[in-house]
Amino acid sequence: MDPLALFFSTVGRLTPKAFGLSLLAVYLASFATLLLLTGAVVARAGFWPFAVAQLAVLWAWTVLHMKRLRDAGRPAAGAIAVALLYGLSVGLVLLLIVVVDAGSQPVQPGQAPPAHAGLAFALLVGLLVFLFDPNLGPLTLIIKALALIACLPVVLSLTFSLYAGLRRSVP
Repeated sequence: MDPLALFFSTVGRLTPKAFGLSLLAVYLASFATLLLLTGAVVARAGFWPFAVAQLAVLWAWTVLHMKRLRDAGRPAAGAIAVALLYGLSVGLVLLLIVVVDAGSQPVQPGQAPPAHAGLAFALLVGLLVFLFDPNLGPLTLIIKALALIACLPVVLSLTFSLYAGLRRSVP
């Protein structure tokens, strides 16, 4: 099978083993797209490379699930719904990143772009303090709920992948 057709054409079927291997490649590619959010890439090209790469990975994820569900005799509507939810969450994250990044200073020619590692570390520590500090009262519940909502599309897509991958093939 043509590798491009495997990931980008909705025609065909996938056995559980082929689905699992292909899906592993898609999840690794999705993780690799996070490298497009580094300071060097963002300073030179903005957030467009990340958005385009996420769109391609999302389409490949959807196509693989549609083929696997077709092989299992199930409708593809669930895969489309999960893909739409994930796409909306990526769009919201991009919007948030663009709004936060709008206040940063532009990189001057010949100057190294910022790594954003300090900001990421501060946000992580702040989130952990908020999630595990019982003295914040109702604010703790709100932050935990928001953290759960932020993680929901990833958990939902992984769960749906397990559901689709564990279905038996039908003739």
